[in-house]
Amino acid sequence: MSEPLLIRYYRAEDRAQIRQICAETGFLGDPVDPLFEDRELFADFLTSPYTDAEPENCLVLEGENRRLLGYVMGSRSVWKHTGYLAYRMPGWVLRAIWGYFFSYREPSRRYLRWVLSRGRKETPSTPKRGVHFHINLLPEVRGLSIGKVLFDTFLDRMGELGEKSVFGQVISKEERRTERMFARYGFRLTDRREVTKFREQRKDPVYLFTLVQERDRTPPPRPPRLILSLHDFHPGSRHQIEEQMQFCLSRCPGHLSILVVPHYHHEILVEDSKESLEFLNKCQDEGHDLAIHGFFHDRQGLPAASRFWTQWYSANEAEFFSLPPSEAAKRITAAKELWVRQGWRARGFVAPGWLYSSSLDRDLGEMGFRYTCTLRDVIHFPQGKKERAWAGTYSLRSTWRRALARAWHPLWKFRCGQEPVVRLSLHPKDLEVPFVRRQLGVFLDELADRGYRSWSYADHVES
Repeated sequence: MSEPLLIRYYRAEDRAQIRQICAETGFLGDPVDPLFEDRELFADFLTSPYTDAEPENCLVLEGENRRLLGYVMGSRSVWKHTGYLAYRMPGWVLRAIWGYFFSYREPSRRYLRWVLSRGRKETPSTPKRGVHFHINLLPEVRGLSIGKVLFDTFLDRMGELGEKSVFGQVISKEERRTERMFARYGFRLTDRREVTKFREQRKDPVYLFTLVQERDRTPPPRPPRLILSLHDFHPGSRHQIEEQMQFCLSRCPGHLSILVVPHYHHEILVEDSKESLEFLNKCQDEGHDLAIHGFFHDRQGLPAASRFWTQWYSANEAEFFSLPPSEAAKRITAAKELWVRQGWRARGFVAPGWLYSSSLDRDLGEMGFRYTCTLRDVIHFPQGKKERAWAGTYSLRSTWRRALARAWHPLWKFRCGQEPVVRLSLHPKDLEVPFVRRQLGVFLDELADRGYRSWSYADHVES
């Protein structure tokens, strides 16, 4: 290409040309019309949050006669971006509804049905923080070095503004080539989904990628991981725990944490069960984590401290809730002695019901543990750092608890199921409930497809 090219900041008079470029490249680099005929609505959604809300973060590539050949735009403020979308979205929705029923042809109606039914499911996850970019180039400048210069200019500008993370979503039919191309810019792939909205026009797979560049050059975030823990191991639950291990790890391979109760409900000791010891030894040899899960896992002989927490929430199993520090230390020490006798590594302590006095954190660190956790946090020792990660769990002791679990799990999955660290905590009878087995099977398969692997608490905090 011989015409002189100029990279400059966006001006208000560029808005119409940017919208035109968006529509001319919206169908895998070609005009969007075969997919969706309303060019104005298409450009509204994809470009106006940048040009109208954050024009200072937009760069354009200008050719002869002030003709634009491409652009790269960024959103540095999630509040500006989402606020603008919230303001404009009702009008866009009404316009789409009107078009669907009165003017759009079938391809456009099909596209809108895809947006409503599958669009969200086929959109890969994105980071919660960072600059979100949107880039488009006309065909005549694709493959030229000027495209790289344009993008590099944008990235350098974001770095000058102190932004440490830049991410974007790129759609392509060339899965590996796209990933390699952005790797040259220092981007890494964090999520990838196949999108089906083009299937009527082309049969080969098309993918949507989430690509992230860490601008501070610190070590990249850890790959997505599922922290999987199986609670309440004791001689009576061994077969259930074995089944859960097979069920979970066959879908999402890796390691997990087994939360062992030394003297469950004052019944048979783990140490007196040859089969249990053989099983736990085998688990440790395979790399799984054996964590101390209280000592008795009940409140027998203890005064009622809080009717809500000790009786209703935990069914009198919150052993360490309001337990005097001396008694708590005594029980933990006794459990550690069992671990020493069996040659197990006592790296973690998890209180039954995740309920314990906050003063215990200091004592656990001093006793050499590497972690504990609450329902919402993983706590790393010795520094005592809290890592926010809500545990997904079920409570199935009664009909009303099962009904609550049906509602709670989808909410937890929506809130936490896209996080880079997902916690899933299972109890012995969970897989005996048909809807739990179905939900877990689907969820574990989804996580595995998105690149998650199972991690134990111990491996997680030590990595």
